[in-house]
Amino acid sequence: MHRSMARLRHNRRALPLFIVAFLGVWVGFQIATGAPPSAPLPPEPVTVNEPTDAVDPIRVAVTPIASAVEWTGKRPTGVVIDIWNEIAGRIGVATDFVLEPTFVRLLEVLPAGQADVSLGPLAITAEREQMLDFTHAIFNSGMRIAVRNRDDSGFLTAVKSFLSWRLLELLGCVMALAFFTGHVLWWCERRENPNSFPRHYLRGVGEAMWWIGCTIVTGGCDNKHVGSAMGRTIAFGWMVGGIVLLASFTSVLTATMTAERVVGTIHGPRDLAGRTVGCQQAALSAKTARQRGALVEEFPTVKEALDALALGMVEAVVGENQSLMVLVNQPNRVGMRLVGPIFETFDYGFGVPTGSPLRKRLNRAILQIREDGTLDRIKSEWLGQHD
Repeated sequence: MHRSMARLRHNRRALPLFIVAFLGVWVGFQIATGAPPSAPLPPEPVTVNEPTDAVDPIRVAVTPIASAVEWTGKRPTGVVIDIWNEIAGRIGVATDFVLEPTFVRLLEVLPAGQADVSLGPLAITAEREQMLDFTHAIFNSGMRIAVRNRDDSGFLTAVKSFLSWRLLELLGCVMALAFFTGHVLWWCERRENPNSFPRHYLRGVGEAMWWIGCTIVTGGCDNKHVGSAMGRTIAFGWMVGGIVLLASFTSVLTATMTAERVVGTIHGPRDLAGRTVGCQQAALSAKTARQRGALVEEFPTVKEALDALALGMVEAVVGENQSLMVLVNQPNRVGMRLVGPIFETFDYGFGVPTGSPLRKRLNRAILQIREDGTLDRIKSEWLGQHD
């Protein structure tokens, strides 16, 4: 009994030591295998992968524009595409072409962040500069007018020909000169020759102008004669001048009627005022035509504007010169032609979002292809040599 009690007291003294030893072993094991569960794990460093040209190609928005961009297969072609490919190769970027349905979309995708570059080419203006940035110019071109050929004949065409400004100016000059010399002739003849030129003002001046008209057409008037020296001087001047006036009137009338049949009544930018003109929607041509007084009808593309011209919905189409040259000379555009000179010239470049770091790289490459002749070579391959 005494031994059992002694053993129990000994076990009670050893129990705390055993517990302490066990806890020490457990803590050591936890330290060796990892941090305690309650301790927060340190945050792992976050690595931001910068986009690379090979992984993230540049999104380039294009829309079919005659002579500049055509999309006939899986990829676009054209002079602007070749220029872009040359620039992209020099700055070391890949390209993801994005086909846009209309020209308007080329201006909308950049502010919306849906593209990195809009090829166009886009006319560089202060108004557009407020929405996006532009590269250096790659083209310089201007506006041109397309009209239908006319082959009208008949009485109405002849009557309309008299409404030309050249004929009206000539008739106005003849009428003013006849009015003035008619008064002088009546004043010289009214006393000595009252039978031919009555003293009454209205009757006398009227008879004098009638005599002048007969002299221009037939060389004289049988039932009237001129007696005074001044009157005969005036009569001689009208007899000689009448031949010249009649010949001038005939030549102007013939030239006007011929021009009306061939190119219509619009011959250049000055004739756009009051005319119904088709233009591409949101293009610079619409603004230019409105500034010249035209009644503008906008269409999604230049091709649709020319279709409207063929149907007589508009009287002319105003657009970029090179595009109109290509479209009007297509086989399905028989009966159209370009008239007048190039007007309102502008520089054309690529568009990029405002503040885009890509702009500086593109400008450097554009300057390089200008200086080494690559830009001129690409343009001449597609568009030929032009002054």
